[in-house]
Amino acid sequence: MQIEELNNYTKLFDTYGLLLSKKQYELMDKFLNLDLSESELAEFENSSRQSVHDAITKAKKQLLEFEKKCKIVTRQENINSKLEQVKALLSKQKIDAEQIKMLIDEIKTN
Repeated sequence: MQIEELNNYTKLFDTYGLLLSKKQYELMDKFLNLDLSESELAEFENSSRQSVHDAITKAKKQLLEFEKKCKIVTRQENINSKLEQVKALLSKQKIDAEQIKMLIDEIKTN
């Protein structure tokens, strides 16, 4: 899994992880946060690698579905982006009040 993809699933897991089944939560927690491979998880869980793979695949799919429906992570990323723009404007000490107001309005509507 690529680092960007791993970071995305970590964000989704941090946001929606508690909505997964207990077993899926535990596997994803170890997979994402302890960086255990599917084989290591299978050994740890006394299970087959295929069953661990299936559970992780299903959990990933559910996390993506939760985000598709709720868009919490997407909204938070948009808010953070707008706040960074406000911060950049303020740090330039070229305070453009209208542009800041516009960014704040965009944040409110997201």
